Amino acid sequence: MYALLPLVRSVTAGLQSVPASVIESARGMGMTRGQIFARVQLPLALPLLLTGVRILAVQTVGMAVVAALIGAGGFGAIVFQGLLSSALDLVLLGVIPVIVMAVVVDSLFKLIISILEATRR
Repeated sequence: MYALLPLVRSVTAGLQSVPASVIESARGMGMTRGQIFARVQLPLALPLLLTGVRILAVQTVGMAVVAALIGAGGFGAIVFQGLLSSALDLVLLGVIPVIVMAVVVDSLFKLIISILEATRR
């Protein structure tokens, strides 16, 4: 639920970024609404959509730490155990892997987006 609003905003921004002239050209070629969406709007909006998904993925990795507050465990449990006992080493033991995961997820999405943009040119 946390990621739903930014995801919807990313999708709408991506679809709104498609120029109206391109959509009008597709209509002029006789494409149906479904064809325009699948063959024109979606491919042109995909880099912006994936950028939004990239941001959401990184946010979700970070929010997973907070899930330990409701008993979900994981690295968040280590972080909060360290915070409660004022043990900086435990906090770092939980935070550093989360940071690494967030950077890896971000890098993977950036790579995918750059590949998609390179194939579009």
